[in-house]
Amino acid sequence: MNRRRWLGSRRRSSARAAAPGTGHWGAHFLDAIQPFIWRRSLDFGQIRRIADISQRIRGHYAEGQAFGPGYDLKRGHGGIREVEFFAQVQQLIHGGRDTSLRSPATVDALRALADAIGRLLAEFAHIDVYGSGGAPLPEDLSREGMALHVEGAEIQDRVHVLVSLSSISSGQIIWNQRAAVPLAEADFIGAGDLPPLVFQAADAALAHFPQLPECQDGPRRANALIANALTEMFSYDGDRLRHADQLLAEAGEIASSARIYAWRVLVRQIMYVERTEPDYARLTAEIDAYSRKALELSKANPLVLSLVGLARVMIDENPDAGVVLARDALALSPYNAHAHLAQAAALGRTGDQVAALEAARRGAEIAARTAHVHWWEALSGLVAMRSESYTAAIAHYEAAHYRAPGFRAAMRHLLFLYLWAGEQEKAARVYKGLMRAEPDFTVERILTEPDYPAVTLRRSGLVDRFGAEVAKL
Repeated sequence: MNRRRWLGSRRRSSARAAAPGTGHWGAHFLDAIQPFIWRRSLDFGQIRRIADISQRIRGHYAEGQAFGPGYDLKRGHGGIREVEFFAQVQQLIHGGRDTSLRSPATVDALRALADAIGRLLAEFAHIDVYGSGGAPLPEDLSREGMALHVEGAEIQDRVHVLVSLSSISSGQIIWNQRAAVPLAEADFIGAGDLPPLVFQAADAALAHFPQLPECQDGPRRANALIANALTEMFSYDGDRLRHADQLLAEAGEIASSARIYAWRVLVRQIMYVERTEPDYARLTAEIDAYSRKALELSKANPLVLSLVGLARVMIDENPDAGVVLARDALALSPYNAHAHLAQAAALGRTGDQVAALEAARRGAEIAARTAHVHWWEALSGLVAMRSESYTAAIAHYEAAHYRAPGFRAAMRHLLFLYLWAGEQEKAARVYKGLMRAEPDFTVERILTEPDYPAVTLRRSGLVDRFGAEVAKL
């Protein structure tokens, strides 16, 4: 009896997944069985049998259920098989009354999602992508690198997606994440949770390169060096920033490329903003030289356009160049949060603060699930400062400060924003942290040194209004 119930439900689900044949009889057969697949009344006996099937699946694949080493992404608890099974159950229960639930899987959209992740990672590091656009994998492909898996299921009016990265050599799951998007969205990949998912997947893959055996030496080691350099540069510590630049220089010796020059531009920009190097003239000269070299070699790499565009605005104070470079980067790669950051900086300097804040927040949304989102939050705070939206600026700078306690730029702004808000205790606390990170900080330096990296803060008038109160903290 149980065996028949198992087969009956499985057969009904299999019929739901069938595709029309190539002839008249195949189409006629599928039309004829529709009432038996898509029932208009709710069948509680069928629901009980479905629940029984679900328990059997979990019981059969009891091993590898706990997430961690050995976790079975396909068959483990909450894995791809359960997502697919749940989607099919919803279709069987509701498909008799709602014909929109009978549509096939959005294979093309899921393939486009996978391709977007691969392209974004190719902007960040030196990789070869196989299987793009549904192309077959080469038979002689070596078992190294990472595999990207994208699974999806339609549930009513949304597509639920599970994306995972795994090590090809070990088979272990490196990272996975779920997301959902309305099926009716015209721009499927640009909707809902998917842009952050694209950026997070590429960021997670980049961060894992140092753990891959094939990246320990040889030409592929450049990717591990780039990944380690990003971790070092976003510490905002002077010694670690210099170490980040050394790692990138070593990567450049292995595989010279535009992206490495662009990453070195970003390192110097952080050094400039954080005042970790005394020679500002050298930093600005190197930023210009590396920017030119990056653009020369770039072949329209959106990451390169974004990082150079940001430096042109923040260091050179050339928003026109920033607008052009950010525009081109976004046209090529709308899921690259660095492109949104460059656009926000450029628009803010041209005076369009509303559009600038929107771009900055969009970048922060896309980068929200990564370890470096504080970089985007800080620029959102900067744009809010320019529009005198000080309450919003506090929220953004606090998000940056709490995620990166050594981030000096965030602390400088929070000091005067807290004084503006009458939050003396918070101002005193952040001032203590700022003096620890930047022992030579003074209010006078902000006001009198044109090279001091606080242009927006100086122009806001907050330093003039509340500078005298800093000595009382």
